Amino acid sequence: MNLYIVTGTTRGLGAALAQRIAADPSNELIALARAPDAPLPGGARIEADLADGAALERACDRVESRIRGKRYAKAVLFNTAGVVAPVAPLDAIDPDALERNLLVNLAAPMRLMRRFLRMTEGVAGLARIVNISSGAGRRPVSGWSAYCAAKAGLDMASRVAALEAQSRGRAVEVVSLAPGVIDTAMQGEIREAAVTDFADVERFRRMKAEGALRSADDVAAEILALEAAGRLAAEPVADLRQIAGG
Repeated sequence: MNLYIVTGTTRGLGAALAQRIAADPSNELIALARAPDAPLPGGARIEADLADGAALERACDRVESRIRGKRYAKAVLFNTAGVVAPVAPLDAIDPDALERNLLVNLAAPMRLMRRFLRMTEGVAGLARIVNISSGAGRRPVSGWSAYCAAKAGLDMASRVAALEAQSRGRAVEVVSLAPGVIDTAMQGEIREAAVTDFADVERFRRMKAEGALRSADDVAAEILALEAAGRLAAEPVADLRQIAGG
């Protein structure tokens, strides 16, 4: 049996990953989302507000209780949830929105990585962490100061976690994966930004109009195929398009 813990499963890439994971009877799925607790095909959803550190720790306690005493061939954490807002020049953004962005996009994934590494030691033969990053963490985008900074931080946190696992001889693989541009609600939010807040907005509108966005389900299928083949963690910071094309 394999364990998959996935965040952001109410929509977008997280929902697509969860649906595909649940379709395999050899997988147990634990979804972390802001939606209320509920049974899911293949597992369960646990309510968790990623912007609330104490609430997230309580959710992790519940995950740990759920898997206690079990044994898995592998355990995989997908840190998929993310927010792009606030989109505006740094001197114009709301400070509370800035803080929430960093909590959801960086602090929460790091908290989850920490708890996942602790709870899966001795429980899973192999532990994998897949942090969904972005090209915006590797190049500056005007109007995205919070998002760019958070994703750059996630890339570096992944590098450090991978280095620590290697130095300690643990069977842990970590990758911060940029998946490319996906047709999600986040992309819709980006396209609605004012050009005064996001100078590159017209390019994103053209990508949608020209059909250049990939579906969340197609990307999820590609990620899971590469994960199953053990091809995601050759480098701790990676681009899905390069791995799939290699």
